[in-house]
Amino acid sequence: MDRRELGVLALLGFGVWLGGAVTFRLGGAVLFENGPLVLAAAAVSVAITVCLLLRSIMNWRGTPPRHAVTAAVATALPGLFGAVAYTLAFAPITGLSPVNAGPYAALILFGNAAMLMYAVVVQLRAEGGGA
Repeated sequence: MDRRELGVLALLGFGVWLGGAVTFRLGGAVLFENGPLVLAAAAVSVAITVCLLLRSIMNWRGTPPRHAVTAAVATALPGLFGAVAYTLAFAPITGLSPVNAGPYAALILFGNAAMLMYAVVVQLRAEGGGA
């Protein structure tokens, strides 16, 4: 995978993160202030969504499955760096209580972990390693 393609994936990943950040800004109270079941449902929804987005991006960009982990890392990193800034300034950005920064960070980490695991499975299957 060349640098240009990695850059495109990084820009797409930043766009996905930015869309999520705006969604959390607008609907954060619903996600983070309605109990653990709502938060768990949101985490599962985010995980499924980012896996489907990675799959769609890889199909659209013609990324071979043997590069799934590289594609996932390139897609995830900009959002992870953005999430650090977002978490540090969580209360002023969202208008929510600072105690919700932890659940936000957990949700982001869970979604990224799910996407990376999905990419590992895709790549292992492409390499004939099962899974």
